[in-house]
Amino acid sequence: MAGFGDDQESMAEGKTKAAGFRGKPFRVVDPAGFPLQEWRDEDLMLEHGRGVEEAFVELVHRHQKGVLNYMYRMVQNRQVAEELTQEVFLALVRNAGRYEPTAKFTTYLYTIASNIVSKEWLRTKRRPKLFSVSSLWRGGSRDNDEFDPLDSVRDERACVLTAFQRGEVSEAVNSALTHLPGHQREAFVLRRFRDMSYEEIAAVTDTPVGTIKSRVVRAERALRPLLARFREYVKG
Repeated sequence: MAGFGDDQESMAEGKTKAAGFRGKPFRVVDPAGFPLQEWRDEDLMLEHGRGVEEAFVELVHRHQKGVLNYMYRMVQNRQVAEELTQEVFLALVRNAGRYEPTAKFTTYLYTIASNIVSKEWLRTKRRPKLFSVSSLWRGGSRDNDEFDPLDSVRDERACVLTAFQRGEVSEAVNSALTHLPGHQREAFVLRRFRDMSYEEIAAVTDTPVGTIKSRVVRAERALRPLLARFREYVKG
């Protein structure tokens, strides 16, 4: 199967230039003179619906990494996470003309992502499996530097960890998450790793706010003893 970087170009074909995924800066401006990098997500999505290719590229640039990490935490499989992430952005392409900014764009985006995850779970009855990520730092190559499981280890000190420590912490977080039921894991990941409010998560998952709060609390209680030895590196 082609890598995720290759999938990006095929995914955007017909909607954006492949060069947009190769790091070239865009300086497309609106009539008021503001570059797209300064636009709100909601306005970019509306502009994408009007056929502005660079608006879609900017949305992918902003949110691809976050969606990929979310997907990975949900399915615990890198290849599947890449495929599901592609589906999310393909859905943005398909729905561009019907988009209405009735909520934050991230709520809209992760609602799509959550629905895709739910369908994947139902389709495969997949259970999260421990995926060793320490090989990414222990002699393995990192051709794709856009995906980093340690993004979810939210401590400024993580940048000074040794390669061994980084792999150990990342594996511990990954392994701990596999012990959570799917609905608790999703609520916890969206709250702690994607910084969403309880209200946003409720909208994304179509679940009462009180239930979301309960799921996050239960997830934290379950994770606390599993991550006790990494307390200084991992918050929550």
